[in-house]
Amino acid sequence: YSCLEQKVSRALGLRDAAAWATLQGEAAAYLDGDGLAAYFPPVPGSPPRGSDRLTAYLLAAAHEAGWAWPEAMRSAMLGGLQAFVEGRIERRFGAPRADLDVRKLAALDALARHGRAQARWLDSVAWTPAAWPTSALLDAWSLYRRAEGLPARAARLDELQRLLRSRLVAGGTTLKFSTEQSDDWWWLMDGADANAARLLLAATESPAWQAELPQILNGTLARQRRGAWSTTTANLW
Repeated sequence: YSCLEQKVSRALGLRDAAAWATLQGEAAAYLDGDGLAAYFPPVPGSPPRGSDRLTAYLLAAAHEAGWAWPEAMRSAMLGGLQAFVEGRIERRFGAPRADLDVRKLAALDALARHGRAQARWLDSVAWTPAAWPTSALLDAWSLYRRAEGLPARAARLDELQRLLRSRLVAGGTTLKFSTEQSDDWWWLMDGADANAARLLLAATESPAWQAELPQILNGTLARQRRGAWSTTTANLW
């Protein structure tokens, strides 16, 4: 597996410092002229085709791992995501359903992790969390946890956590979501295994979830098949 997402997922997930050092030297070649990362190096002279979703993942995953991109590359990617959420640039890719709000939430989470989210950018996202896939609820929860001063912040944090709890189907050593089938947003690298792992990470940092941590941990581990989860992104988280 050789695309940028897979290389980054392996390096961060395995804590492979040598691979990460190599990526830091190579990854800038994957950015297009707008600062968005592509899965493979862009062809010189071609139109910008970097992915906002991949860029958000690269920033969020490295932040969660406590590892850093080179400052020039980090700044370029954050600038690309800011232009995307502001509507100054757009990316259109084949998708089975409308996904712009979900993509913006992922971008806003990545920006918030680096202190760059602004309340006015949320005006372009329709607040319909009950209709979002679980991955978007997790992005929004992360965003609102990190960005203070957002309108109705406390109420929305409560609503997001209530919705996440309502989707959990836990029993014994299993953990599933009631929305698993509709949560398979594969074209955005999102799915139930990654959602379970991301919920575990978020719950670990949230006092209100401490009593549920053992069940979430056991249930997330039980989702493995033959010692691994279903995707490279899920294994990274």
